[in-house]
Amino acid sequence: MKNTNFQNLRDLLKGYVPETFGFVTDEECSLIRNSLELEGMQIVDLRNLRDFVVLFFSRNGDDKADMADMDRMSAITAVIDMEIIKQGGEV
Repeated sequence: MKNTNFQNLRDLLKGYVPETFGFVTDEECSLIRNSLELEGMQIVDLRNLRDFVVLFFSRNGDDKADMADMDRMSAITAVIDMEIIKQGGEV
């Protein structure tokens, strides 16, 4: 891993907007997987990253969540969850 989770997430969010609300394409999965450097992470690392992503998106403390951000968060956590499951972990 060459960057911190924060650096990787920040770089991903600079240009990542899901094509379709509520769905993640194969290309988006690859982008998320590569940007967050998921390959080589252990289950505990993936869980920590997932927790960080959720906290990052809830940092504003707004009562009304921005739906675009919630969709991005959902897509990112779904890809992380798929990686956890692939390694035999539970989500």
